[in-house]
Amino acid sequence: MKVLPEKEEFLKDTIRNAIALNPLVSIRKMQELVEHNTGRSISDKYTTKLMWKIRRQAVVYSDRKKMNERLAEVRERYRVLMQDLCRTIYWKPEYLNDYGLQYPNFKERLAAMRLLAQLELALFKAELAAGVFENQQVAIEEMLRQGVLPTELREQVVGVFRTWKLGHTE
Repeated sequence: MKVLPEKEEFLKDTIRNAIALNPLVSIRKMQELVEHNTGRSISDKYTTKLMWKIRRQAVVYSDRKKMNERLAEVRERYRVLMQDLCRTIYWKPEYLNDYGLQYPNFKERLAAMRLLAQLELALFKAELAAGVFENQQVAIEEMLRQGVLPTELREQVVGVFRTWKLGHTE
């Protein structure tokens, strides 16, 4: 029996969420989770096929991603999470109507503050690891010392020398 594409996407989302929580989930357990979430059982072969597709798609997707694109996605996701946490920390009466957010008690506010700090620190560490804060001037000086210049930078330097008429540059 052919499964409609929208239903297969729903099943894949259910399986993807379960794999995200427990990457080593067994096929039998996955069948139980899918049955619990959808109210219908699926075969072990189809479950295996969907799990393989999802894992393969994740590998291909991550191989194709560039670090800056991925970092931008993480920043956006964190931005949304941080906004929600700030609403808890700096609660206003209009948040009750706009977001259905009840007045948080002291422990909830403190937990939100702690989590916000952890998110910001994690984002900072990810940016640091990705080289976002790398000093470009130091990198250029190192390349000059080694006698290696990227083509783009070399053309800029040659252009400056020509503008200043500092002699033969080639």
